[in-house]
Amino acid sequence: MSIKLIALDMDNTLLNRQKLVSPKNKEAIYKAMQNGVHVTIATGRMPASASYFAKNLGMNCPVVSCNGGVVKSLDSKNTIFEAHFLPETILSLIETCYEHDWYIRWYIGDVIYVKYKDARMFPAYKTTKGLNIVEVGNDYKNYINNVTQLVICDINGKIQQIYDYVAEVFKDKLGLQQNTGFTMDVTPPGITKAVGLKKLADYLGVKQEEVMAIGDGDNDLSMIKYAGCGVAMENAIADLKAEASFITKDCDEDGVAYAIEKFVL
Repeated sequence: MSIKLIALDMDNTLLNRQKLVSPKNKEAIYKAMQNGVHVTIATGRMPASASYFAKNLGMNCPVVSCNGGVVKSLDSKNTIFEAHFLPETILSLIETCYEHDWYIRWYIGDVIYVKYKDARMFPAYKTTKGLNIVEVGNDYKNYINNVTQLVICDINGKIQQIYDYVAEVFKDKLGLQQNTGFTMDVTPPGITKAVGLKKLADYLGVKQEEVMAIGDGDNDLSMIKYAGCGVAMENAIADLKAEASFITKDCDEDGVAYAIEKFVL
């Protein structure tokens, strides 16, 4: 069965460690699309950041963002799927973060909401231009509807402690993903990249066995298992490599291009 949809994680997969797309990756993506293949981004980042890179690459289908919680067209006019927290859950979560003085950001549509801006907490976004970041101070209660994701940041090595605390207090009320040691993503319950990727595949009329997914982190595990061709980066975590059907090169060695050339071109 030929590949008809390629889903690419962003950080340390499509993007190298400088948060840029290499010329070889760009060329391989372009050639795949020229051959009639849909190419998308499937990321834990917010829709605006995913769309920024997808537009620059001329991608030809909607993108999956917020760890599978949002599937939208590049111009954000067509929402294929969007999952939200219950207002009472996100309110309790934000209040918990405020009480513990954890730095957080949360997303509603293409807007990032924060208590206050701190550039140190946005290193992954340094190559994304035009983000809309709104400071709300203590006025967070007016920004709890239609929240798609919340991200907790810590630069003092306490993310695992925070992760364990939130998992215990909120249990089945939310999902915890992508513990990087610096940030952790919090999503509505039941949301994974596989959920969002399946919504997109169904929308495009692509079968599961016709999907190739490439990633490196714990939040990529579900879509690697879902895809007919699951590819792990050389720099991926061990659990992902164990589930992948193929291990490609490192993100600084054009691993995305290598996998596309092997299975698509």
